[in-house]
Amino acid sequence: MDGIYFYWFSWMLWVIYTFLMKKDKVRTLFAVTLLILITISIYETTIGSFQLTLSYIFILFMACYFAARRNRWQLIYMLISSIIVTLAYVSFQLFALFDPVWVFLNQTWMLAVILTIITIMLYGDFYSRLLCFIIGACQGDFLYAVILKRFSFSYVIGSLAFFDMLLISWSLMFGWFVLENASAYVDLFAQKGVKETKQS
Repeated sequence: MDGIYFYWFSWMLWVIYTFLMKKDKVRTLFAVTLLILITISIYETTIGSFQLTLSYIFILFMACYFAARRNRWQLIYMLISSIIVTLAYVSFQLFALFDPVWVFLNQTWMLAVILTIITIMLYGDFYSRLLCFIIGACQGDFLYAVILKRFSFSYVIGSLAFFDMLLISWSLMFGWFVLENASAYVDLFAQKGVKETKQS
């Protein structure tokens, strides 16, 4: 059922950001963004001859807004990186459509894992990875819709199936971020324990 991963991972991440993360503007931004995505995910609109979900428009606008605040060279690298993600997204979707035999696992999970690996290779920090991934995936979904339209296939840009993939990747990147920083937290707690032992 389309949307089950989206809602499940959205609420899971919302709980983590709201109750477990350090209280700051970034935490609030992520929590509010997830709530808005959940709320407007059922609504669609038509622009020209394309059907889009409001959640797609919202997440793409948010990602582009924060990407545009970077300096020129960072923006150029973000553009190149997002195009790589876009091409990977479209290539996978077309292969899955015209030659589905090689998609031997769940298509949504395969695409999410592939794009996550590519994004992690392109960027070293979590927030840049997330921006690059969202922009690239959104561009890819739009380009995929354009290609399908040439074959007279109907397609909703930013459907629940798309957001299933997006939230799986978001969660995978967050999990990787936690693993990358786990050693730092372990060292911090170890040093704190040593200090408390010396003081006692």
